[in-house]
Amino acid sequence: MSDQREEQEMEAEALEAIFDTAFTNRSTDQPFVWSVKLVPVDCGGDTEEEEKANHVMVNLVATIPLNYPEDSESLPELDIEIIKGLSEDNKKEILVLANEEAEANAGMPVLFAVCEAVRTWLADNNVKGLDDASMHAQMMRKAKDAERQKVRVYFAAVCRMGI
Repeated sequence: MSDQREEQEMEAEALEAIFDTAFTNRSTDQPFVWSVKLVPVDCGGDTEEEEKANHVMVNLVATIPLNYPEDSESLPELDIEIIKGLSEDNKKEILVLANEEAEANAGMPVLFAVCEAVRTWLADNNVKGLDDASMHAQMMRKAKDAERQKVRVYFAAVCRMGI
């Protein structure tokens, strides 16, 4: 067994231990294909509660190259499957974030870090209606994003001033 395959199998075991039934190994032969269901609020496996608390959900799907993670040029091929509440634009945004996180951790197992980055994005955007592509909904989201940015700038200034 190659060292890379062994490292990949250990990463899969770790992801399964962390994410439990949310982790799926879609391919037992190389190249492996792994999927992790990501939600903003972990409800401990309570499906009914998960549906109520989470307005957005995705599957992060990773196709694992043969020479991953040793070769820092060889990162998993990532995809996002929308489960609930997101638009195609959201999917693209999450995918960019996921790939940036993978690149930032190149040369080592990256999927936990990628999952955490995506989960954080989902938590920050856990609102109803993100899949609503109407002009009104888009304007409301932009207004809310602008307000969040103002709050971030304010708190950053307060922190710098030591208040």
